[in-house]
Amino acid sequence: MSIFNIFWFDSLHSTQDYLKKSNFCSLPEWTVVVTKEQKKGKGQGQNVWEAQKGENLTFSLLLYPKFLQARDQFLITQILSLGIYDFLSKYLSDVFIKWPNDIYIGKKKICGILVQNQIMGSDYEAVYCGIGININQTDFSFAPNPTSLKIELNINFDIEILLQEVLDCIRLRYETLKYNKLPDYKKEYLDRLLFYNTWENYIFNDYETIEAKIIDVDNFGRLILEKRSGMTVISDLKQLKFLF
Repeated sequence: MSIFNIFWFDSLHSTQDYLKKSNFCSLPEWTVVVTKEQKKGKGQGQNVWEAQKGENLTFSLLLYPKFLQARDQFLITQILSLGIYDFLSKYLSDVFIKWPNDIYIGKKKICGILVQNQIMGSDYEAVYCGIGININQTDFSFAPNPTSLKIELNINFDIEILLQEVLDCIRLRYETLKYNKLPDYKKEYLDRLLFYNTWENYIFNDYETIEAKIIDVDNFGRLILEKRSGMTVISDLKQLKFLF
């Protein structure tokens, strides 16, 4: 019997909004809201996720990571990224995690993740995990650097089968975290991070072009870079832009 409580919809504005508006306390962990058409899929900030109807995986997942403290919430971002990395690596090489939680094939984006936490004081109540993976779509209107499984492999995939595969990969990572079967998640995350420990150019604080290498990620998910001068730069998501 599957642990996943999956709800399929023909069309939704946003799986993330639908899940958040539900009474999450009454829903079991591993509730999954999936839609064939997402009209206003959410990305980071004000970004919108582009997806043609019936061509991609667009879903949101509900978890209750109460075994974690609120200060450890970036661990969920890490294990989600690693789970989707595992899934895509079954089909493709050259898979990377682009900080904090996009998944790239080379320098092309194939997956976006939006993590929204429900925190009560220092306690971690729930997390809504919005995930979009480009599967069969080959034409994109406004996404700046997209790719998909079909673009990469010239194969048409069964969306429902792939949903089960990616959920299984995420579940394995989540349970590994929950039962402390792997103590150093950050090392594995860093090892798969795009541009980890390589010199690259970035725009910092909207105006300063810097040459730096990624050397770490802190417990809050902030990126730590080292400049050529040896100076350390700590950046949150709004401060840093990748130049490629």
